[in-house]
Amino acid sequence: MPAPHWPLRTGLAVLGAPAAAIGLAIAIARRAPLDDALDRLYAGMFIGVLAQLLLLGGSLLLGTRAAVPMRRAVAVTHAWAGMIVGLVLFVVCLTGVFAVLKQEVRYWEMPSERQAPAPRPDLDALLHAGQARFGDAASLMIQLPDGLRRHAIVASAGGRPATGQAALVLRADDARPMPATRGGAAELLVTLHNTLHAGFPGRVVVSLFGFALAFLVVGGVANHPRRSPGLLRLRIGADVRTLALDVHKLLGLWLSPLLLLIAVTGIFSGLGALATVNLAPHAFPDDPRRAMQALMDNASFPALGQPAAMSSLNALVDRHRQAHPGFQVESVAILHWGDAQAYATLRGHGAGQLSTGVFERFHYRLRDGALLRHDSAAQRGPWTQAFIAIQPLHFAQYGGTASRWLHAAGGMAAALLAASGTWLWLRRRATPDRPLAWPRRIAQGVCLGLTLSCSVLLAMTCLTPDAMPDRPALQAWALWGSWLASAAGFAWPGHGGRRTTAALRLAGLLLWLAAIADLARQAGHPLAAQLPALAFDLLLILAGTLTWRLARFSFRHPS
Repeated sequence: MPAPHWPLRTGLAVLGAPAAAIGLAIAIARRAPLDDALDRLYAGMFIGVLAQLLLLGGSLLLGTRAAVPMRRAVAVTHAWAGMIVGLVLFVVCLTGVFAVLKQEVRYWEMPSERQAPAPRPDLDALLHAGQARFGDAASLMIQLPDGLRRHAIVASAGGRPATGQAALVLRADDARPMPATRGGAAELLVTLHNTLHAGFPGRVVVSLFGFALAFLVVGGVANHPRRSPGLLRLRIGADVRTLALDVHKLLGLWLSPLLLLIAVTGIFSGLGALATVNLAPHAFPDDPRRAMQALMDNASFPALGQPAAMSSLNALVDRHRQAHPGFQVESVAILHWGDAQAYATLRGHGAGQLSTGVFERFHYRLRDGALLRHDSAAQRGPWTQAFIAIQPLHFAQYGGTASRWLHAAGGMAAALLAASGTWLWLRRRATPDRPLAWPRRIAQGVCLGLTLSCSVLLAMTCLTPDAMPDRPALQAWALWGSWLASAAGFAWPGHGGRRTTAALRLAGLLLWLAAIADLARQAGHPLAAQLPALAFDLLLILAGTLTWRLARFSFRHPS
């Protein structure tokens, strides 16, 4: 058992480590020997978070050797910490699969938007369509096809509709209107991952669970024997507990680098905005608002008030692509159209570049195509570059489709780790005298309830047309209603093992139904437009098979 003062030390660590880390971050933001104030701010954030991780881990384990062996102390800490945070981690990690595959989910749920990639977007046609819609507006934003979004979006500059008019959704090659579609399955699940549907406070809470995931991964790897027989051991024919333990150890050990990447970038993904706001008065004492201005560094070239002939947008973008062949243009903003100082801002990113279109910009004058300015994350300080790289790393935007599917596998593995760890903890501590009925029912309501509700949502999405006006509301009812109903069902006294089996089998059937329904509606459509949806259908079939196989095992605790 841990030392008698271990609970007190744990409480002090949980409270003291963040306080010490915040003090260190403030000191660095104020006085670090860096010329760039923004770089000092993010140096304070990164070093403060790293210090908090080290202080938290050291405070929990320091001094336990006198009472118990270090390996035992790590095992006890890992088990209890996993039980405390495991259920929320399961929710965050399972929905993180959909957040990483947001493009695929959106493409899958909107069959009317599926089309083969356009060989070459016609920017001039899109510009004329936008000017006709918004009354010859001098400033427009054109979002080009990006990944699996094969259509273009035209709106007033800044992305806000002008005079109450909605943005145009057009085919990229000829500016014809796309059919109106409605759906919110992807947004429901992605928002659950990002903020738990609790706004900015929820985003911060989710980021804090990045600390928990990193701590659990490091503790699990440290406690793993890492001997040759156990590195690949998976005892298929053994009892359920032994098999679950082997799966838990294998996933945690072999995927630990990816899980640590997801956990650490998840910490900064939400805390970055909070740190920017709270450290800005220390890095920019004269005017804290300069922190966001320095981060965004938006270029602005005022109009001259002199009319001039405008060059072709198609020709401008073609010249840009010839000069920068590795740069993928995501959007084009047109400012002061018709003026001698009119310019176009091309946003995007380079191949493998750890940045986003928010920070990668080329500004061209429209009357002669001259380059006015080039903004890039590469021009920033090293700590600011590291902050800019967080989002591409966390949401797998650095390696195209392959990186997204790799991170999706990591998210699924993290969800299985959280669920299996919680189940093993409950199974080990349940006795005939202490069956732990309510902890088991809560775990079933969260883990199995969310799994079943996601299956209901996907099946309902695939069985309803994407032109239905009430489809988003029905999807919300499907997710929350089925989750609440399944949680209530698990809370009802009775035979929990049978309910577990029924829930897993029903989830598997619904996932198969969603995949089959989508395959049926793809018949007769071009294969090039359906391939991304086919990949997601395969994922649903594999997930349905996994849940059906899990239903073979009894989740009853010994009695």
